[in-house]
Amino acid sequence: MDEHPVFVYQQYFQHLICEVWCQAQDEILCTDLLSNEFEEIYWERDWVKTAVDEIYEICKKLTDEERADIKEAFFVNNNIEELCEAQKEPIGLDILPDVVEKKMKTFLIKCYSDLITAKEKLDYYNKLIEHQKANYKFCPCCGILPVESTESRYREDNDHYGPKAEYPFASVNFSNLVPLCSKCNKKCKSSKNPFENRRKSFYAFKALDQEFEIVITINNTDATNYGELSQDEISMSFNNDSHKVATWDWLFEITTRYNEEVRQFSKTELRTLANRFNRNTRRKHGATYEEILNDEIENYNIDRYDDRKFLKASFLQEMLNKPEWLAVYT
Repeated sequence: MDEHPVFVYQQYFQHLICEVWCQAQDEILCTDLLSNEFEEIYWERDWVKTAVDEIYEICKKLTDEERADIKEAFFVNNNIEELCEAQKEPIGLDILPDVVEKKMKTFLIKCYSDLITAKEKLDYYNKLIEHQKANYKFCPCCGILPVESTESRYREDNDHYGPKAEYPFASVNFSNLVPLCSKCNKKCKSSKNPFENRRKSFYAFKALDQEFEIVITINNTDATNYGELSQDEISMSFNNDSHKVATWDWLFEITTRYNEEVRQFSKTELRTLANRFNRNTRRKHGATYEEILNDEIENYNIDRYDDRKFLKASFLQEMLNKPEWLAVYT
């Protein structure tokens, strides 16, 4: 997808930051350093020209070391995949010259919202959905809520995975922009920084090394009511990189949300299975308890993200070992 036209904006700002602002000198006009492509944007929009000129003047006073620091921060903070793997430590605004936080940051964030048009963002979103059709029917971070399809007039939010307030150099980098459902983006992640304290995290545009599996455990006691499981009676574990899972859980409140989903559907699932088991007995079909549940698990693993099937399959896998629940429904 990096051939889509929206990726050219990152090239524009690499040029502006590294080859214009970091090369600012009294003897050279800002316009003498601008590329033909960016100069067109510069002259067409007064707010761009004003900001670019103001920052250029400030950058004239930067030392060679400060210019080198800005360039390094630009490249490090835009290598999102390496930051996710904790192979590099992001460079914070607090160790860069003041002009970055006080002037460049505001300008770059405005460029994302005002320079890149809604039409361009929607076109990129639709191309991404088409390109990742198998993976983008549902939110790529929670797998629960559906995302807007290409037939829709709307799109999901593009979340700045590395927050633009902390990493403004990645404001227009679409490798840092992940389409998330509104619950993941606004209610759960908000401004959390996945890279703080060298956290490891999943890179949204890279396939997992192994299929993600969830193990649900029912911590039942004599007081357990299978008609209404409590939050404390349901626990979960995941088969993937534990450090990345911990970050994913922290960012999107996954365990809490999955626990809630299981409690919501468990009663209906068990009631439906009990009816099926009772019909099987009445009709003398001879299917065992294990065969009935395994048939359902197999069905749920088809289109497993539709209607939370990936969670339902894991839940029924646990219920294979707990046939005592049937007493509640018979």
